[in-house]
Amino acid sequence: MTETTTEMTVEAVLPPLLADILHGLVPLHLARLTTASDHDRHVLAERYADGIAAGADRLTAPGNFQDRHERSEALTALAGGLALGALTPGGVTFAGHHWCTAPHPDCPTTRTKETR
Repeated sequence: MTETTTEMTVEAVLPPLLADILHGLVPLHLARLTTASDHDRHVLAERYADGIAAGADRLTAPGNFQDRHERSEALTALAGGLALGALTPGGVTFAGHHWCTAPHPDCPTTRTKETR
């Protein structure tokens, strides 16, 4: 019996163009969410979760959407969900990319800056 392993690269999970788009959209969502009430954040979290479950994984390959509105809904759900995660202690890491709003132990963003 042979054992095979499949290694997924970050690029396979999150294509570079999508990563660039998220790095632009997440801060925009953060700017809006920092002034939102806890109730509004909760409502948005449910909406974003539904949007992600409805097919945000299709963002990883071109041609997976019938129209731009459907694609923008998926991008909004993913970027908004990541922004909500960035507001939590320790932030959020997705496919090797990290977003946070406050210093915290073992922050990949801080580690990267310190090693430059």
